[in-house]
This record gives sequence, structure tokens and C-alpha cells, in this order.
Amino acid sequence: MKQQIESLRANIGKLMQHHLSKDDFETVTILSPLLSRVQELQRRNTDLDREVSEIETTLKTIKAKPASQKVAELLPQLTTDYEDGKNGGRRSCPQTLKIKIDWKANKRDRGLEAICENTAAASMAHFIGRIIQEFGNDALQKLERIRINRGPLLSKTPVKDFVNQAQGKLYGHKKISGSDYYVLTHSQTSQKIEDLNRVCRVIGLVPGSVQIEQVNRHAWLDELLN
Repeated sequence: MKQQIESLRANIGKLMQHHLSKDDFETVTILSPLLSRVQELQRRNTDLDREVSEIETTLKTIKAKPASQKVAELLPQLTTDYEDGKNGGRRSCPQTLKIKIDWKANKRDRGLEAICENTAAASMAHFIGRIIQEFGNDALQKLERIRINRGPLLSKTPVKDFVNQAQGKLYGHKKISGSDYYVLTHSQTSQKIEDLNRVCRVIGLVPGSVQIEQVNRHAWLDELLN
């Protein structure tokens, strides 16, 4: 699987360079989300390899122990590592965003909504997509004027607007569902929180009506254990 993913990334990269050399921005725009998806697959594959290694290591440490000790010690060892960040635990676990929206506080006929996608970038794109759905063109015009540390927040042509000029590479970005726009997501999770809080202020959402927090992707384990 790792070799297949690397081969896909190399092929897409070559195609993008070829079409960029011909100023074929339309094709590059089509290829760009594919490259983002392959990069996400690489991250997931790395996460899976690490977790498999953690489980194998834990199992090896208890193989020589009596059965009663195995049952008693397996879960505490796993959860302690997870909570303390040992052996690639919580601190190195992949992070995402959990976004809670109180629509009624913003005079929308909607209940509470929670967004928590597999990655922080996907959560960011989903949230901005919902803002555009709810508040329409007025919100879109405001969002188009926002600039963050690497360029504009939104663009219809990421191959032009989301480029690292020094390296000639595209910054990370996500397609906003239901629109022709892409959102620039090339930043740390903490920076995404700052950017989204700024979005809330620019749109004029009621302070406190949107709660954004960084959580690790395996937050379901917290709920299971508590």
C-alpha cells in the first residue's frame, strides 16, 4: 500500500508539472485535490503503522505474564500511554477540530450542530461551507476578502493563489462542498482555530455561539473510557 501511494503521488506530481509548464491551469486545478487526497492517505498510512507497532509492543510485554495479569494490565497500559503521550500517544496522535455551532443564537432556524471530520482541514472546509450555505453571497464576499498567513482564505484558482513561490509547490487546501471555492488549509491546527475564530468575527456571528477546539482523532476512546 505504501508503494502504491508513493507511486500515485509521483505520477500526479509529474502531471501537474507538465500541465503547469503549459499554463494549463484548469487541468492542474483538477489534479490538485487528488494530490491532497494522496497526501492524506500517506498521513493515515503512517498513523496506522505507528498504531500497529504500539499494539504489537504492548502485546509482547504481557506475553510472559499470567492470564489474570494480562486482563488486569492490558487496558490500563494502553490508556496510560494514550493519555500521557508515551510511545506516540496523545501528544503525537493526529489532531482534528471539533466545532459546535449554536445557529439559533445567530437567528437561524437550526438546532445545535457539531462538526468533527477526520482531519482539521476537512473540519475547516466543512464549517466554511456551512457558513456559505446559511448566509449566502453576503458571507462569501466577506470571506473572499480575508487573507491569512500564506495567502487568501478562499480561491477558485488554488493553482494560482495557493502557491509557495519559493518552492513552486501548492499549499494544502480543500474543496468547499457545493461551491467552486477552495479553502487554504496549510497551517497547524492551532492556527486553523485562530483563522476560524476570525471568520466568525468577520461574518458577525454572536460571540460564544461557535466553539472550536482541537481534539485528537481518536476522541471516541475518551468517551468509551469515561
